[in-house]
Amino acid sequence: MCGRYTLTKSIKTIESHFKAVRMSLKYFPSFNIAPSQISAVVTESSDGLQLTEMKWGLIPSWSKDAQMGSKLINARSETLHEKPSFKESFKNKRCLIPADGFIEWKGKHPYYIRPKTQGLLAFAGIWSKWDSGDYPLNTYTIITTEANKTLSPLHSRMPFILHPDNYERWLTAESNTLSSLFTPWPDKDLEYFEISTAVNSPKNNDPEILCPAGQSSFTFL
Repeated sequence: MCGRYTLTKSIKTIESHFKAVRMSLKYFPSFNIAPSQISAVVTESSDGLQLTEMKWGLIPSWSKDAQMGSKLINARSETLHEKPSFKESFKNKRCLIPADGFIEWKGKHPYYIRPKTQGLLAFAGIWSKWDSGDYPLNTYTIITTEANKTLSPLHSRMPFILHPDNYERWLTAESNTLSSLFTPWPDKDLEYFEISTAVNSPKNNDPEILCPAGQSSFTFL
């Protein structure tokens, strides 16, 4: 699964990587993005890719209860096409979720996982517009797939990470043609290390919480 992730790069770097136009986005770097928080999402429109903000935790358009989102922070790639909560969004509302790392726990020990290049990633996501409350709310969930060999000692699942060559396909292709994409990210491209349990609290959101255990400082590229 994916229960926390990071997005620490500058807004200009994110815009350049995704070649997306910023739309209604109040951006600040985050070292501990948690469910129910607002974060950056890339969607397709008639004018090209848009970088906007949504709430993490999918609320299906038909749901009568906004609390449903707290249960739908991840969606298994194997059942996207059949689960009532996901199948309509998988068909019509797919998105890219910018990230530069994510956090997984083994027992009580948190680990920070990131690309060895320390560059940007895009998790595959789906989103929904919920309009049954006081105001419309756009929400998203992160697609997961089987963990690769590097990460399987930590957890059996991992976020489904898209190669940049597949960004457009994920956003625009017919959903019934996408099953071949659902493979784990290459083993050799990721690294991980144990970090402070301070990350357990979403209130803690600074670089120090991602410092490798036993080190006194940590620098992001």
